[in-house]
Amino acid sequence: MAEINSLFMDAAEKEAAILGHGFLYKFLDEGRMRSNFCVLTDKRVYVRGLYLHNTYRAYRLKKGESTLDVRDIISSGFSTTRLGIVLALELLFVVLLSIATAFFLHFVEIVDHLYFGWDSIIWACSILLAVGLVAAPIYFFSTPFKIFVLEYAGGKIAFLAFDYLEDDFRTFQRELYRARDAFAPCAPRQIEAAEQAESQGPEDDKIQKL
Repeated sequence: MAEINSLFMDAAEKEAAILGHGFLYKFLDEGRMRSNFCVLTDKRVYVRGLYLHNTYRAYRLKKGESTLDVRDIISSGFSTTRLGIVLALELLFVVLLSIATAFFLHFVEIVDHLYFGWDSIIWACSILLAVGLVAAPIYFFSTPFKIFVLEYAGGKIAFLAFDYLEDDFRTFQRELYRARDAFAPCAPRQIEAAEQAESQGPEDDKIQKL
């Protein structure tokens, strides 16, 4: 199996967290992206596969590769969104179901020698179509998708939350902020060291004077 390091821009980078372990290893084994995965290192975030991308207040499905510097990521967390393509598919399903129902009733009419008549069949399917066209948008707007968002200066990258376990996102987020802290002008360890030196300073002066 190819090494994960082959994805990294810098050979010195260290893996910190992964979203989608199974998809990543399939990609390394077979070279094909069947779904999305995301690898966090101490310097960058590597996204591969099908993910959501937002640059103009709306999320769009995007397939490909994206690489972000850890220091450029502004925030991360969970949110919700709605995808227009899902509504279009729901409406298409309602239309196809209504047409299929009409042919099914006509088939039953022929096989069982029952007589519905095309007027009755069309009327029944019209009611089904009307109910479906009303129910689909209601369901669409009442059940948004939960997503995990990485926001950076140029936009947002997001992943559908049901693709992975929530604990994986929590671990990824925790490691992301650790990596960001390492790039901060004054990292937490440096702050702690400075505070200790400051508190020990006067005592050292007294010792020197003695």
